[in-house]
Amino acid sequence: MQKKRIAAIVLVLLVGMTFLVATGSKEVMYPDPEKNITIVVPHSPGGSTDLIFRTLAEEMKRVSGINFLVTNITGAGSATGTNEVINGSADGYMFLGAGTHTTAATMQGLTKGYMELDHVAALNWDPFIIAVRTDKPWMSLRDLIEDAKSRPGKVTLGNAGMGGATGVASVGINLAFGKSFNVTPFNGGADLIASVLGGHCDVGIFSQSEVIANKNSFRPLAILSEERSSLASLASVPNLSDAGYPGITIPGGSFRSIMVKKGTGAKEKQWLADTADKAFHSENFQAFMKNSGLIPVFSTLEDFAAYDATIVADYEPILKEAGLYKLTK
Repeated sequence: MQKKRIAAIVLVLLVGMTFLVATGSKEVMYPDPEKNITIVVPHSPGGSTDLIFRTLAEEMKRVSGINFLVTNITGAGSATGTNEVINGSADGYMFLGAGTHTTAATMQGLTKGYMELDHVAALNWDPFIIAVRTDKPWMSLRDLIEDAKSRPGKVTLGNAGMGGATGVASVGINLAFGKSFNVTPFNGGADLIASVLGGHCDVGIFSQSEVIANKNSFRPLAILSEERSSLASLASVPNLSDAGYPGITIPGGSFRSIMVKKGTGAKEKQWLADTADKAFHSENFQAFMKNSGLIPVFSTLEDFAAYDATIVADYEPILKEAGLYKLTK
């Protein structure tokens, strides 16, 4: 009887161990083909950041067979969406559509941002363009600046949110020209576009891809990058120096990247980086970037972290000069 009881106990233990091993192996499988991977875009649908990550998501899904979903979580200049990732699980099933908006929001104290995130992949730059609706009277940047100076605070200069890179750029422009503009933040690029086209805002700082998408409605006055646009349709748009305003240091574009919550496993980060690599270099995504005039700067993991450190170093003096730097390390 005693031997039978011992045998029964051993059998129960073996079954239990087998169950734990089986369920344990399922839990550590990454990525689980039955799960979605969520990309949090901290801007509203329809803007350039949203479009870039939706295009990337389709390619990441195609090359991996895993379902990638884009969710837009707006607010506080990208900080609300950033905090969604930071407050989530470090399991590789959610990542942030990050970039210079993350850098700017972190330095303004709106989120812990890059201090609580790990680097996965750097993607591209989208140059900024100052543009107005085609029926506005300003035919050049000089026309706009002289009018704004003659009527301080009357000309509204819109951006996609003070926590983002266009917000920093608009403050920089305003400081450079004697605080002549009424700097007005909006809830993402799509909201800014609608406000300028609807006549509720006089002039906006847009990404180049947003200007291309609305080329029949916008008159571009200047590109903020050092180089002129690589797109034939925008090649004649002057940079600040060519427009007669050299020596102004402001963010010249919006950088986009992939970041995950700090503590995400090395295996998960490597898989995401490898999948992003395949998607980024796919024929479809390369064509999308070329047609949008995006500047590729792809790198992953440690190389991306080193590159991002240079962006952080570039942004610090700009935000400090503008009086926006509130980061407590």
